[in-house]
Amino acid sequence: MEMEKHNVPNWKARMTDRMKYYVCFCKAAAFIAGAILCHSVVNYNVVGVLATYFTDAFNQDAIHKSAVLVNVLGGLQVVVVACSWAYSGSFGFRKIIIFSTAINILGLLMLYLSASNRIPKTNFVPYIFVCVLIAVGKFGGSSLLGRVLLDELISGHEKKEQIDRKRAQCRRIVWLVIAKVLVFIIPFNGRWSTKFWISMCIIGGAGFISLVSSCFFHGGHPASGTKTHPETSGECNLKKDHDTLPPDLPFKNGKIQPIKPSSHAGAEAQQKSPSPICSMKQVNVADHLLRMIPMWSTFIVFGLVISTAETFFNLQDDSMVTQVGTSNFLIAKDALKVVAGSVCGWFLGSRRLSRSEQNFVLKLIICVGMIISVICPGLARQVEVQRLKNAHKMVSLDEKVPMSDWCMAPLFGLWGLMEGFSIRGLDEFFNYHVSKSVEDSGSEIYNKIPIAMGYLLSAVCVSVWKGWFGDTLNKSRLDKYYRMITVLALINLCWFFFVTIFYSTKEEEEAGVELQEIKVEVIFVEAP
Repeated sequence: MEMEKHNVPNWKARMTDRMKYYVCFCKAAAFIAGAILCHSVVNYNVVGVLATYFTDAFNQDAIHKSAVLVNVLGGLQVVVVACSWAYSGSFGFRKIIIFSTAINILGLLMLYLSASNRIPKTNFVPYIFVCVLIAVGKFGGSSLLGRVLLDELISGHEKKEQIDRKRAQCRRIVWLVIAKVLVFIIPFNGRWSTKFWISMCIIGGAGFISLVSSCFFHGGHPASGTKTHPETSGECNLKKDHDTLPPDLPFKNGKIQPIKPSSHAGAEAQQKSPSPICSMKQVNVADHLLRMIPMWSTFIVFGLVISTAETFFNLQDDSMVTQVGTSNFLIAKDALKVVAGSVCGWFLGSRRLSRSEQNFVLKLIICVGMIISVICPGLARQVEVQRLKNAHKMVSLDEKVPMSDWCMAPLFGLWGLMEGFSIRGLDEFFNYHVSKSVEDSGSEIYNKIPIAMGYLLSAVCVSVWKGWFGDTLNKSRLDKYYRMITVLALINLCWFFFVTIFYSTKEEEEAGVELQEIKVEVIFVEAP
C-alpha cells in the first residue's frame, strides 16, 4: 500500500513534467499562432483550391490553363522563401510582414474583381501576375512565422547557455496543431467573390496580429533583423560545427585558437599562410551540398507527383457530389503529413543508432514515400476511369458526376503520407550529410528546390500533352495523364534505388577515407 501511495505522486509528477515539456504559453507565441491560423484558413479555403476557380474563369482550354497557373504558383515558392529569408536580416520581420501582406491583399483584390466580373476573365496573362502576387503572400512573410515562433519559444523560455532546441520544436508543433485544429471551427462558404473579400480581411488581420506579436518578443530573432540570439550567431555556428572539425584543432571558450608557428618550425611550415576558418567552412558546406545533388535529383519527379495531386485532386473532388469537401480533405492530408513526420522523428530519436544504421533508416523512410508516390497516381487513375464511366452516362457533361467524393479520401491520405515520409526523411538526410550551420536553411530553401522544379516540370508536361485536356474535366482524358505520371514515378523509384545503393555507399566510403587523410596546413597550439 505504501508503494502505491508513493507511485501515484510520482506518476502525476511525470505527467506534469511531460506536459510542461510540450506545452508552453507566452503572449508572442499566442499572437504568432493566431497569425498562422489566419493564413491557414485562407490557404485551405481559397488558395489551396484556386484550380477550381481558374477552371470556372476560362471558357476555352480551361483545364490546361488552370494547371499551368497552379504549377507556376507552386514553382515560385523557393524564390519567394529564399528572398524572405535573405532580406529578413536586413529589413526586419515587421517590414517583411507588411510587404507580403500588402502584396497578398493586392492579389486577392484582383481575384475579387475578376470574380465580380469587373475585369475580364478571358485574358490569361493577368492571372500569371495574380499567381506571382499570391505566391509572395503565401510563401513570403507567412514562411517566417514558424521560424519566429521557434525562436521565441527558445529565447523566451530556455536559458541561452542551455538551449534545448528539440524541446522548443515540440512546443512549436503543439502551437501549430492548435492553429490547424481551429480551422475546422471557422466556416467559409459562399460565392467566390465573397470568399476573396473575406480572405482579404483575414490576411489583413493576420498582418496586424503578426506586428502586434513583435511587441512581445523576448530577445533578438534572425527574422527581426537583430543578431543577439546565440542560436543564429556566428559563435553558435562555430560551436555546432565543432563536431565536423578535425580532432586535433583546439576548441576552447567557443573559439578556435590559432597562433603563429614558432621559430623552430620547419621552413615549409613557415612559408605556408594560415587558411581562414570561414573559408574552410564555406568549402566544406559547398562540398556537402554538391554531395546532395544525386538525392535531390530523385525529388524532381516526386515534386511532379505532388503538383499533379495539388492540381487535379481538387478538380476531381469538385466534379463529384460534395459530401466532405476539398478544404476538409486538405486539412486531413496535412494532419497525416504531420503524423507521418512525427513518427519518423520519434523513431529516429528513441533509438540509439550508429551512423551507418541511421543513414540506412533515413533512406528507408524516404523509400516508403517514394513507393507511395507510385501508388498514389496509379490509384488516382483508377478513380478517374470510374468517374469518366459515370460521366458518360449523364445527359450533360457539364454537370457534376453522381459519385460521392468519399472515393477521394484514399488519394488525399496517400498524398499526406507521401509528403510526410519523404520530405521528413529528406530533411533528416540533409541534416545528416551537411554541416550543422546550414541545417535550418535545409528544409526551408535547399530541399524545396527540386520540388519546385517538379512543379515547373508539371507545367511543361501539361503543355506537351495539352490534347488530353478539354474545357472541362469530363471532356478530358485525365486517366491517360495519370498513367504517364505513374510510369515516370516508377522510373524515378528505380533511379532512387540506384542513388541509395550505389551513390550513398560510395559516399560513405569516400567520407571514411577523407577523415583518415585530413591534413591541416595551419599549426595550432593550445591557447594560454
